[in-house]
Amino acid sequence: MAWRLRLDAALEPFCSRPLQSLQIEVLSALRIGAFQLLVLDTPAHAAVSATVDACPPRARPFVNAVLRRLAAEGEPRDLPPWIAQSHPRELWDRWSARYGAAGAETLMRWDNSPPDLGCWCPSREVEGAPGRYLEGYRYFERSGRLDPSGMEGIYVQDEGAAVVASGAASLPGETVLDICAAPGGKTAHLASKGGTVLSIDSSVERMGLWKENARRLGWESCHPVVADCTALPVSSADRVVVDAPCTGTGVLRRRTDARWGFSAGLLARCTAVQAALLDAAAECVRPGGSLVYSVCSLEPEESTMQVSRFEDAHPGYRRAEFPAPGVLVRDGMLCIFPPEHGIDGHFAVRWERMS
Repeated sequence: MAWRLRLDAALEPFCSRPLQSLQIEVLSALRIGAFQLLVLDTPAHAAVSATVDACPPRARPFVNAVLRRLAAEGEPRDLPPWIAQSHPRELWDRWSARYGAAGAETLMRWDNSPPDLGCWCPSREVEGAPGRYLEGYRYFERSGRLDPSGMEGIYVQDEGAAVVASGAASLPGETVLDICAAPGGKTAHLASKGGTVLSIDSSVERMGLWKENARRLGWESCHPVVADCTALPVSSADRVVVDAPCTGTGVLRRRTDARWGFSAGLLARCTAVQAALLDAAAECVRPGGSLVYSVCSLEPEESTMQVSRFEDAHPGYRRAEFPAPGVLVRDGMLCIFPPEHGIDGHFAVRWERMS
């Protein structure tokens, strides 16, 4: 639960024993009740009654008492911002040092906001608001579920991801390696430009999702391969697109629980994998061809610092402007900051191989 840090801080003053000592069913009931009271603003009688009725009978008096006190007295005031916005302290420390306290809190508020729902739909008309940055993108209302019969010719993704993929797809070259391709968000754009796309991923399960999308969207010139993406089974291509695994700090609004997995250890593992992927991909680009690297992270270790490392290690590559709307580009690189640009946070860079 994304709000658990704030909810636990609100519940703790009214519990007679530590929250972590409670049975998981009881703690979950308390958090659900607190969520209704504090985040959804559900009327107190309804939130307490529904929660008590749903929890184990033996725990009902305890849950009822705690939630009634919370409803009557409210949550503590002046909580630290990372608790009030329910983010790990480590992210607050990193972001406040980089963006300032106000900027960090704005970013955390963004992470807690409901994500937009939209799609890339270049080949058909779809009702909805136009994209902020891309033609062929549409936003539509959430209706509880998507009708599968209306999914032909569209790929549901955030506009930030679509900007990255559209930019990569616009580059010249007949043969493309789509690395870390599953479930197909980049392939949907690459396939629309013609040529031959070899989509590679190390996960059999995720490539199953890629194949389902390929059948639905008719990716006739795209070929799936399950392989180690750091030991590529292809020697050369005109374009290589590396959509690398990352900490995902640019898309926490969409991956609500991923915030709790962030750590210095995860960051170090991701940057090591990213470096290995880039070094392997660099060997496959033909002279004159393009290499694109992207992550959905806001962390400099995974973006600008990874760029510097690559350029020091591969002098035969020259950085070139990433093809995207100018407001999203800084120093030739795509740098999307969610609260500023209104879409998920993504980073992308393009290099041309000189020799």
